[in-house]
Amino acid sequence: MNLSGVVPLPISAADSGAAFVPLHTEPPLVRVVAALLAAINEPERIVVGAAESLVGDVRDILASDGLAAVSVFPVGGAPTRADCLRAGVEYLRQAAFSTSHVLVHDVSHPLASVELVTRVAATMREGGTVVMPMLAVTDSVKAVDELGAVTATVDRSPLRAVQFPRGYSLDALSEMLAQQSSADFDEVAAAIGVVGTTTVVDGDRDAFRAELPRDAEFVEAIIASRAPDPHGA
Repeated sequence: MNLSGVVPLPISAADSGAAFVPLHTEPPLVRVVAALLAAINEPERIVVGAAESLVGDVRDILASDGLAAVSVFPVGGAPTRADCLRAGVEYLRQAAFSTSHVLVHDVSHPLASVELVTRVAATMREGGTVVMPMLAVTDSVKAVDELGAVTATVDRSPLRAVQFPRGYSLDALSEMLAQQSSADFDEVAAAIGVVGTTTVVDGDRDAFRAELPRDAEFVEAIIASRAPDPHGA
């Protein structure tokens, strides 16, 4: 298996600045790229498909953290997430190195652990065409009517929250992208419709979706709580 990685940064990332919010000194973009490097040892195999307006900042931030070898590919216009993924796939198909499988990560999941990344990659090496980490839903889930009144308690036992990074064969990801027709690209629905079988691996409680910059203080608190005590306490 020849594994590469793609991190999409659509035009919406320019509006929110989510990829660049400092989280305990490291922005989300650096955190997800560093996590991918645990499974992809060659930094040039990691491609950041970014809206053109973000490319300069992306390269500067990666270079400042010793990640200048990571590939940054500009995507023209006002690209959606799907556009950035398409550009990343096309970049990998034309690259000097060969790619058979792809890890797709997202800056909205900045605390996804190295262990999670390697777990997804290992399952792909065992033959998974589409591999997604998931966690059981533990919160109480309610159904409500159009007026907002609770009408029922939903059985949560079959429910799962899907996380990142997600693994795909390059051909499966290409087919999924070719068949999507809306700007709101749902990778999970596309995988079910195109591939049929998705392999599930255990998720990570830290790989939750963070709404940045709104949740930056909360994420930083989690990071700080796990930092080594300089006094050895």
